[in-house]
Amino acid sequence: MKYTLETHELLLKTIFPDAIDGFIDELYELEEKVCKVNEDYCNGLIDGDRWEFKHKVFEGKLEDILNPSNPDVLYVNGDPRGYGLKIESEEKNRLFDQDKINIYSDMGGYGILAPELK
Repeated sequence: MKYTLETHELLLKTIFPDAIDGFIDELYELEEKVCKVNEDYCNGLIDGDRWEFKHKVFEGKLEDILNPSNPDVLYVNGDPRGYGLKIESEEKNRLFDQDKINIYSDMGGYGILAPELK
């Protein structure tokens, strides 16, 4: 079975049943913002204080979008080389082992919230 955006959205809705309406579009918009800030920091366009402030804002926005029962499972990545919005690897593994939910993941084992799917 091909992993599609529709499949991804259904899995995320299973994981985060209290997510806001239109959450998938919001996640992709936030992913773009996170990646831009990470690149700007890496390229010296913003300083560390601004980068940290922005990441705190992103964390709050991510929680507002998904309304997780446990916000500690969410992760805003600071590395510009990868995806910005993730599910912690331990939670991703738990979802697979206990609930048989196999969400899109990266090489590090993190669940990816807004992957590039074709």
